[in-house]
Amino acid sequence: MLVKWNPFQELERTMGWWNTQPFRRPQWDDAQESETSWVPPVNVYEDKEHLFIEAQLPGIDMQDVKISVTDHTLQLHGERKEECTENQGSYHFREARYGTFARSFRLPDYVNPDQAKARYEKGVLTIQVPKREETKPKSIEIAVKG
Repeated sequence: MLVKWNPFQELERTMGWWNTQPFRRPQWDDAQESETSWVPPVNVYEDKEHLFIEAQLPGIDMQDVKISVTDHTLQLHGERKEECTENQGSYHFREARYGTFARSFRLPDYVNPDQAKARYEKGVLTIQVPKREETKPKSIEIAVKG
């Protein structure tokens, strides 16, 4: 599932909310919230050899995350489980989100998803997808006779 983000609309909504109702959570788009409980932030970047997809998943066990690739679309599904303690007190506001999440990314044709690798370290899931050999930059030395 791809989620469209409009930073200006979010900023306007947040600033208007903050000026009138401190310690209350803003009301996010109900349509977006009904599809998923929360959306982890993701960075996508590349170097000469690989494409990287980096998802921020603090506090999540990797056994609660599923990574799959179908038709050149990488999909992340998982769940952040809420840890309950008996004496939590009452919250003034709560920004931590819990529940299921889903993210999808269309992979470019120049990568080979069959050889993708993933690692999870300090709450960050990094998926490394190698580029196809034929698309990697090549150097050709030319001898110049003078």
